[in-house]
Amino acid sequence: MDFLAPLYKAFLIKRYAKVLADVRLETGENATVFCSNTTRMKNISDPDTEIYLSFCPRPNRRLQLIWELANVNGTFVGVNMGRQTDLIAEAIINGALPELSGYERIEPDPSVFFDLILTPAENSGCPPCRIAIAPAYEKKGADLLFPDAIEVSNHHVLNHLANAIENGERAVLILFAQRSDCISIRAQWTTDTPYLVNLKELYDNKGLEIICCGCSVSPEGIWVTTRLPFIF
Repeated sequence: MDFLAPLYKAFLIKRYAKVLADVRLETGENATVFCSNTTRMKNISDPDTEIYLSFCPRPNRRLQLIWELANVNGTFVGVNMGRQTDLIAEAIINGALPELSGYERIEPDPSVFFDLILTPAENSGCPPCRIAIAPAYEKKGADLLFPDAIEVSNHHVLNHLANAIENGERAVLILFAQRSDCISIRAQWTTDTPYLVNLKELYDNKGLEIICCGCSVSPEGIWVTTRLPFIF
């Protein structure tokens, strides 16, 4: 995914209320920007972090600057979770996720618990595929840790993935890292043990598929390029 226009460099003052951040622009002015990220953003939202912003000129937007990237120790990290669905759909179309190829349609799922639905050709005999995308941001050493907090929505999504499997559909959880400086995603058992117990049960015994992928990230764009193992 190429950014449609050049990004603006800035420096983080503070992030707050999960969706807002105060920044200092290169002009020296301060601004409040939209931060589309519901995670704790640990280690990527320290004061004075170099960040990059896009500009959305739609007049109905209260905040027209959007936080897109953070430069963390020389590595660009994609911050905007609002791009996740489009990035995964593009990766499927481009063949970067071959196990999800071969479907006739790729569309946003109308339910609130999934991100994409893949529809097979009529009379193909293949079931539809429901995809939920979960971000991984917390880094320890060369690994990312998932989950980074107790989120009620994670449990709801897992229940709906289980229901999809019971209904004869294919269910896929994509753990998504908008960065390239990691070698695996590890279960962080001390954060939400009940969630991970249920996730492992669905994966081991019920047919849930888990796909982990990383990205090449730069101020020019973000592309899914890397497959990562998930370690329980």
